[in-house]
Amino acid sequence: MTATWLPMVSRILVGLHGSADYLTVRLLVADANELSRFGRIASAYPGGLTRGRWDPEGWGDRMVTLALCALVLGPTGDPPHIANLWGCSPASTEYDSWSRYDLLVLTGGSPSQMERFSAEYRRRNSGGILLGTAPLMNLGSPEATPWMEESWFLRKPDGEMVTWWADQVYTPNLLIDGCLEALVAQTAESLGAALEQGWIDGVFFDSVVGRATWLGPVDTDGDGVADDPAEVDPRWHARQCEFFDRLRARYPGMLILANDVDLGHAPHLHGRLFEGGPLLDGVANGSRSCDLALRTLAAWREQSLQPPITFALMSHPLGWQPWRLGQGPAVTTEAEVDRVARDFRRMRLGLLLCLMSDTYAAYDVGTVWYGLTFWYPEYDAPLGRPLGPVETVQQAEDREVFHWRAGEPTDALSLEDSAAAMEAGIEGGSLDSGAGWRRLFGTDPRSVPLAPGETYEVRATVEVLEAAGATIQFQARTPTGGWERHDKAINLWPGTLGTWEIGDVFIPDDFEDYSLEWHLNGAGRIRLTEIRVIAVEQSYLRREFEGGIAVLNRLPREVEVDLGGAYRRFEDPSCPRWIMEVDDADEGFMAEAGWERVSDLGRFCGTSTHQALKPGATATWSFTAPSTDTYTILACAPKLEGLTDAARFALEGPSGRQTVVVDQREGEGGWVMLLEAPLTEGEVYRVTLESGGTGITVADAVRIESAAPRHDGSLVRRLVLAPLDGEILLKVP
Repeated sequence: MTATWLPMVSRILVGLHGSADYLTVRLLVADANELSRFGRIASAYPGGLTRGRWDPEGWGDRMVTLALCALVLGPTGDPPHIANLWGCSPASTEYDSWSRYDLLVLTGGSPSQMERFSAEYRRRNSGGILLGTAPLMNLGSPEATPWMEESWFLRKPDGEMVTWWADQVYTPNLLIDGCLEALVAQTAESLGAALEQGWIDGVFFDSVVGRATWLGPVDTDGDGVADDPAEVDPRWHARQCEFFDRLRARYPGMLILANDVDLGHAPHLHGRLFEGGPLLDGVANGSRSCDLALRTLAAWREQSLQPPITFALMSHPLGWQPWRLGQGPAVTTEAEVDRVARDFRRMRLGLLLCLMSDTYAAYDVGTVWYGLTFWYPEYDAPLGRPLGPVETVQQAEDREVFHWRAGEPTDALSLEDSAAAMEAGIEGGSLDSGAGWRRLFGTDPRSVPLAPGETYEVRATVEVLEAAGATIQFQARTPTGGWERHDKAINLWPGTLGTWEIGDVFIPDDFEDYSLEWHLNGAGRIRLTEIRVIAVEQSYLRREFEGGIAVLNRLPREVEVDLGGAYRRFEDPSCPRWIMEVDDADEGFMAEAGWERVSDLGRFCGTSTHQALKPGATATWSFTAPSTDTYTILACAPKLEGLTDAARFALEGPSGRQTVVVDQREGEGGWVMLLEAPLTEGEVYRVTLESGGTGITVADAVRIESAAPRHDGSLVRRLVLAPLDGEILLKVP
């Protein structure tokens, strides 16, 4: 196959469809078996070559197969590509609303409902993807799954069935042949007709997890003895891949996506869901970098089956509270949902990372409540096709802090007893599969000091030599501060043989003893061959599109961006130009004696709140006005019984003091307006809270919003990007 095929293919497709608007093409080196995966694509174009169903013998599929011999189809239509997880049932008749989404993971629905919904959806969005949902590792009880023999459920060494998620979800024993066959048959029973008829394009599997022992000791062979993780986990992983392959053999044109999978699954899937925490949420909270997220998404696009259909979900901190999991509207107030919806900066971070990586984007409350239908003007931005890959724009020269390579002295490194320096590199590991997490080696903070507040990039090469069933982790860690709140640049990967490249950006918290460390959980051995630490200056991520650009600040600090020309903001009044939040865990918050920081008060903004221990105690949030404008000042408090009816707030600044008394029993855990006030650019202001009234006074977070909108249609040549924030801008005609 050569590029000379491209003009001919284009003429064929344009002739058949009348346009090539829905084609994203690139060269593919593939065998004939690979081409069967594109049967689904045939019905994605206006008119439908195969009249909406998989028909291997039909002329349409033969023509598409011929035409795609040298091509891979990526996401159809222009970006951004927006996904929704479990918000839509085929019973819905809100076709116009749901057809805005380029990928829908459906819930439930009868065959007739699926047929009707699919027809209406595809009439409005011919390039969209519909996926059904089926269980694999998360089954109901034996009573709820009569097609499963009770002996096929995974058990602990004492014979008790393995259960998780509130004693409602059980795990099948994949190492039993009859069990695996039953799982394939059940998927075919529940969704086979929809796949055959083309009502859905494939299936999504939740909570796969490539290890049998992730929930503790298991007994897969029924001998009453706990299995060795190093022996059973690789077999478990292989059986999951076998399940996907068997299902695809049954329905050759189907797409298969999964959650909680690793790159070892990628050759058997078209992609995966990144469910908040493992990726985008980690970027938002500072434990992972934009660079790591982009490399992770790129790896899945490169290593998964074609076409790659990976999507990433940015969830909200509301989802970090375990007691809320899966409870949705039962535990989430309207005010809290509104607070999530108006976290525009967090939404933009997830969306821009997906735009940079050709990934489908989703944003909602996450594990608390999936499928919420937030919609933002950025989703409708007329960007057109990407003109190239994402690039890192360097606006100032970086500075090398440390560089070590295999064979050089190891004076600046710290090795545990399980590690040793060799000519080929530093090797470390253990044969004990049950020893838990232990440190292997890392940098010595006395020789490689990492200053608080500075921005660093670490690049390293590690070879996994032996690691069956093990988990390997890299991070920047401070023993003084502790790992729970202060680990940075976390890279976690399964023990798969091969070479791993690490490249991450982080800012140390206020501790002087950070080191760069490698840890191992399970039996295995790794080798470090190179590590380089760089002090990072001004840089940002940029991607060009036919109709505009996407820019993203990759650094956890403010960055000034010279765009190199004039671009236009799109117009929408819903999002303020400036939004600032100061939480009680941030540096801008101070509480005098008489306050107690607590983290178990129920529903809160962030991870904690402060509770007044006496009347008259004062807490303060400080901030600097980014521009001269009128601002709305808001505050939030957890939804609790017994809060005060008279919390005394005040705004203090150069022009004086404004006060307001607030009933903290109101607000339902969301933002409550305090006051509006004109603020002057560069001036420092304080919001103070004095405890009083009847009940408990709490100090959580304040929010400051400008009257000027962010999207005002103005022309811009330069931008000041907040940490981990970005912008979509349009080209000037």
